[in-house]
Amino acid sequence: MEPMSEPTNNKIQQSITTIHELFSKYENDKYMTEKTQHYICNQLPNILENIRITHENSVSRIEEMNFEKNMFIHNFLSNNQYFYMPSTEKFFIYEGNHYQHISEDDILHHVLSTISRDRNLMSWKQLTKKNIMKRIKENNLLKSIPESNTIQSILNELIPNLFANKYEAKYFLTILGDNLFKKNTDLIHFIDPSAKQFIRELNDFAQFYIGTNLSQTFKFKYHDNHEYTNCRLININNCKNNNLWSSLLNEHILDFICVASHYSIRFNSSDEYVINHSYQPDFVKNVFYLKDLTPTEMVSKFTDEFLQITFPANEMKTILNQQLAIDKQSEIRATQISWKNMLYLWRKYLASKGLPNIMFQQTFKNLLIEKFTDYYVEDKDAFIGICSEHLPLIQQFLQFWSDTITYDENEIDFEIEEIIILFKQWSECKNEMPSTLSDKQILDLIAYYQPDIEIEKDKYVCKIRCSLWDKRLDIQVALENMKETLRLKYYVEESGVENYEKLNSSIAGRNISIYDAYNFYCKFFSSMNGKQIASKSYFDKYVFENLAVYITDSRYISSDWIVE
Repeated sequence: MEPMSEPTNNKIQQSITTIHELFSKYENDKYMTEKTQHYICNQLPNILENIRITHENSVSRIEEMNFEKNMFIHNFLSNNQYFYMPSTEKFFIYEGNHYQHISEDDILHHVLSTISRDRNLMSWKQLTKKNIMKRIKENNLLKSIPESNTIQSILNELIPNLFANKYEAKYFLTILGDNLFKKNTDLIHFIDPSAKQFIRELNDFAQFYIGTNLSQTFKFKYHDNHEYTNCRLININNCKNNNLWSSLLNEHILDFICVASHYSIRFNSSDEYVINHSYQPDFVKNVFYLKDLTPTEMVSKFTDEFLQITFPANEMKTILNQQLAIDKQSEIRATQISWKNMLYLWRKYLASKGLPNIMFQQTFKNLLIEKFTDYYVEDKDAFIGICSEHLPLIQQFLQFWSDTITYDENEIDFEIEEIIILFKQWSECKNEMPSTLSDKQILDLIAYYQPDIEIEKDKYVCKIRCSLWDKRLDIQVALENMKETLRLKYYVEESGVENYEKLNSSIAGRNISIYDAYNFYCKFFSSMNGKQIASKSYFDKYVFENLAVYITDSRYISSDWIVE
């Protein structure tokens, strides 16, 4: 028999001492002495045995209940994917391949109603509920792993509406995830300004659900504290039209956020995704285009692609001196590019590369003058002896604008497509090459060279008149012709020559729909070669502006107009 431990020996000694004390206490009381002896020898062993059995049963029951509780919690959380965001104290559920916001009350109701169906746990109902809620709060939403179907649905939302391919879409998502986790906050991700509203609303949703800013590394324009080594480029489609992304944010924002955070964890960072997982050399080159460049190298790339030197540097001084000696006031006849035109060419170059304006104007000008010292004439603010194959078409449009376009406060607008057609007609009349400028290029030219001109919705150029087409006069002529046509029709049908004075009363109530008036206008000019037809919206604006007193129900021209 093994010797007892010291604590056990101490307890035995304490018990013996207590027994001695009891017998000493009742030494003169025979009844209590017998009762004490009987209790210790006969009752106490049974009581202790019963206590032991009860305790063992209780421990066993607790173990069984704990096992059942843990199994219940495991099964419940496996079958119901609940998540939590400590920063916003919001709960979420992932079911049907979609994440959704859910209230704490709804989760509690679900937990308690499920426990109630398990009779074995009824006595532990509140404890089980408490443990489940504790476990749910340990499930961070941003560390959840979305199913492949969820990931693919988000990629389908992004491609091709916002991105051309999966590499650009995944890169964008990984950047968002990095921003959620505050990784690589020194990076600068240049993105097209058309995405400003998209990024702003995306960030608002993230703040609401996650309590975190996800737009901190996105920049829409260059600042002097932006180091090229930290700059990355994002190629995104023009997304000013919120129809391209509103359903994504309104219906799938949580899926969007969770896929982004998942990619950040999976790929570690957006840079590592590009380098180690995209497998597309052109894509990698585009993202890191600025990373290993200097401003001087950027200017050299521009001049190599966009500029041509027409005279060697050693001849420039002689050429300039000869011309200036003839007439100091004369314009220099050698090929030249003004600073204003040079700056536009620089913008055009950046746009062709999908680059933001990555240099301040003065920095660009200083580097350009440094490169072309012998070609820059300060008092002309121009580079002499340098040309660009991109400039003639630009100058052609500017000449068209100068010859035909004037500001007119009373004019409504011209659509950009109409300006393109007029420019083409003007070029043909001048025996020049037809325009190949796109809508965007012409809008950019107008915005740059005519900054005071108002442009709406990237489509309407407001308050200008073109000498090649008087839109208002055309509509006026067509309406007057329609009026005379209707007068004659009603005169012949209703009155006759002898009752001409009754014409007014006989056609009362015969209103003309604005739609029919527009159709008449279209047919009136459709037979004329080269004659443009204004849009229905322009026609409506003209009618409401000039025939306001005759408009009824916002759809008709009153018959009073016919006989006025």
